[in-house]
Amino acid sequence: MRHFYSLNEFSPEQIEQFLSRALFHKGNPYFPTLAKKQFALLFLDPSLRTRCSFEVAIRQLSGGVTTLEGQSLWKIETELGVKMDQDKSEHVREAMGVLSRYFDGLGLRSFARGVRREEDLLDQTFSAFVESAKIPVFNMESAVYHPCQTLADLLTIKELFGGFLGKKISIVWASHPRALPMAVPNSILLGTTLMGMDVTLAHPKGFELQDGIMAMANDFSRRSGGNLRVVHDRAEAARDTEIVYAKAWGGLARYSDPESEAKQRLQHSNWIVDTPFMDMTRRAAFMHCLPVRRNVVVRDEVIDSKQSVIFRQAENRLHAQKAILEWVYS
Repeated sequence: MRHFYSLNEFSPEQIEQFLSRALFHKGNPYFPTLAKKQFALLFLDPSLRTRCSFEVAIRQLSGGVTTLEGQSLWKIETELGVKMDQDKSEHVREAMGVLSRYFDGLGLRSFARGVRREEDLLDQTFSAFVESAKIPVFNMESAVYHPCQTLADLLTIKELFGGFLGKKISIVWASHPRALPMAVPNSILLGTTLMGMDVTLAHPKGFELQDGIMAMANDFSRRSGGNLRVVHDRAEAARDTEIVYAKAWGGLARYSDPESEAKQRLQHSNWIVDTPFMDMTRRAAFMHCLPVRRNVVVRDEVIDSKQSVIFRQAENRLHAQKAILEWVYS
């Protein structure tokens, strides 16, 4: 039984195989890989692209799909040994015990809650579902990782540039009114360093990614022949890059001092991708996972320009996820 949790578990050669298979599906939308298999997609958090792309992918591969939304289910307890006398009336062990008898696989979306640091950084919600499952579980974004998005991003980069080694990408923090999770920046950082890209991670001080993620990224970069640097200056991040990947995320101080983190985040409202920023790049492609707050994260004139590849990224979710589903059941 195979679970799909993170791209970190794969070699660059295996990721290239995923991408080749995704390109095959892009040219051959209907292929009966999942015939006679039934899937549940469980969303504990909102979704547009992930939900639609997985539903279409499963149907085009001849499988059946049922989408479950957290707010329409009994509230699920994921910790063991607790007395369930509050608002949660179903335990993950019973929930997954039942779903494992109805379905052949489960997709799970469970964001970071931003309340307990240990719970989020250890991905305890996702882990609890996997530990209770008797069927494969695939990650539709957890507290720590969003591998489906990153595989689609890598497919987009491969289509645009033909490969990865030495290509320059800047992952640029953006201002946001909320402290967003780190799953997307974690995953795109690890995916691009794993594939040997020249990666610049740019953010104001106080918005560092967790130490374990940075250690992995540095190790991947050394092994792949790539390069990784961290900068705190927007202009330095823009200079000579070929790809600008904008993403907002909250600082780790959100767990210990959320008021201070919010004030610090709002002080950096100038971290927005605008025309002057893009003019410093090497005619860079603009990437974002969506949804995006226009004129907060990126100006209209950038996201609507010919340099923007956001819709190609979104379409590639469909094809990349078919390759993932095939791997789970191969």
